[in-house]
Amino acid sequence: MRKVRKNDTNRPVTLKTVAEYVRLAAGTVSAVLNDSPGSRGIPQRTKDRVLQAAAKLNYHPNPFARALRTNKKITGQPAGQAGRGPGTLMFIGAEHCARAIQAMRRAGLTVPGDVSIVGVQNSPAELDRIPA
Repeated sequence: MRKVRKNDTNRPVTLKTVAEYVRLAAGTVSAVLNDSPGSRGIPQRTKDRVLQAAAKLNYHPNPFARALRTNKKITGQPAGQAGRGPGTLMFIGAEHCARAIQAMRRAGLTVPGDVSIVGVQNSPAELDRIPA
């Protein structure tokens, strides 16, 4: 396992951070943390290393990134809309939108790119200035 550097304490702990810490692929770490069927072939010793590292680093899944990747809304879907393609997140207020964009970027998504921003008063250039 690699040491945690001082400047790492200011960064949010992502799945990629845990993967770098235990020196494994992000896919392996994801399989272990999500207890997916793909984790069945991973040795228990490796699973224990990943789980201990996640606990030590205080890793918590990012709900915005998870909602985007699973096409599920964080809040309930309107009646009759379940299973109809990608979900939608709506934010009221520039501060909430900026925080969501930061979380999405920390999760490895590109904004705009992987995520479309619709109905924002800001220009794409202004969105690019939002810190990751």
